[in-house]
Order: sequence, then structure tokens, then C-alpha cells
Amino acid sequence: MTISCAEPTVVITSAKLDLPCRDSALLDDVISVNNSHWCRHVNTACFAGKWDVLALYADQVHLDAHPILQCFSIEECDGQFSPLPIMDNLPAIQEFLSQFKCPLKSVRLMRLGAGSQIYPHKDHHLSLEYGEARIHIPITGSEEIEFVVGGQKVPMRNGEAWYVNADLEHSVLNRGFKARINLVIDCTVNDWLKNIIECSEQKF
Repeated sequence: MTISCAEPTVVITSAKLDLPCRDSALLDDVISVNNSHWCRHVNTACFAGKWDVLALYADQVHLDAHPILQCFSIEECDGQFSPLPIMDNLPAIQEFLSQFKCPLKSVRLMRLGAGSQIYPHKDHHLSLEYGEARIHIPITGSEEIEFVVGGQKVPMRNGEAWYVNADLEHSVLNRGFKARINLVIDCTVNDWLKNIIECSEQKF
């Protein structure tokens, strides 16, 4: 039986998750990726500077499609996601994802350039309360990042896994001199995921 650790009426803005992560190994994976595989974010009105994405999982209908569809057709998908071939060369990311005991949807690397910012916005119904959760794992550049969700700064650091309530207004500012790269995972909420979010010892 799963024990709930939070009152149902409490909306969690963010929560650090107890998921071990070898951040140096994740960084090795990222370094191995060919820069040409990255796609500039298509929603250019949502950010200033440089923001690009590299899809690791995609909806099955887009497995052989152009990378732009693999990266940005998330809201139009049928919910059946599979790893892309690039995952065969990313053993540390594979190892980290193997801990998840819930269905994975979109999985991608997201890179925000030095001095760039993502403007305040909401991702409709992307939160624990609506059955879908977004997890961020900073791999590099978190030291100078200001990641604000629902008016609360999220103190995420490299190698930590954080649930972020994307249904609330959120924004990101990279005050540093190097790119910030996060592994970003969208998951279907089940009892396992709900429990580790609600039982977090550091949540807001």
C-alpha cells in the first residue's frame, strides 16, 4: 500500500526527488553528442538568446520523422513514446532512466545559452494534479541559473532530480557565462511517482 505524504489540497510547486544520479557520467554522455543533433526551440516568442533541444524519446508516430517533430510535437502525440537510436550511445542517461517505475513520455536534453532567458509561461495541465509530471536534472551550468516556479526560486543543482509544477507560471534566466543543460523528462503519474514527490524532504 502506498502512503501519501502530503495533504491532497496542497499544490507542490517543486520537489527534490530521491533519485541517485552520477552527474559526471551524464556530462560525459552530453559531451559525446554531436552538436548538429540539437534543434533550436521553435517557440521563438517564448525566449531571448539561445535555447535548443535534443530529443531522446519520441512519440512512436514520429520515430522516423524530422528531429523538429520529435522535439516539439509533444502536445499532439498519442502517448506512446519510445527511445530514439541516439539513446544507444548514452549509457549514463539510460542507467538514470532505468530507476523510473512509471511510464516515460517525452525525454530530451534542453540547453539554455549563456545570458539567455525563458520568459514566464505555463504548460497547460502539466503537473502532478493532472496526471503528468515534469522532472528536471541539471547536468551543467546550474550555478548561475534562476529558475522560478509560481514565484518561488527552485534551488536545483547539477546532479539533482527535481519535480517542477509546469502548470504554474515559470521562467528561467541564465546569468552565467556557459550553457545550462538539463535532462528533462515528462512522466505519467502513478503511485510510485506521486509518492516520491509527496515524500520529498525538500519541497515547496
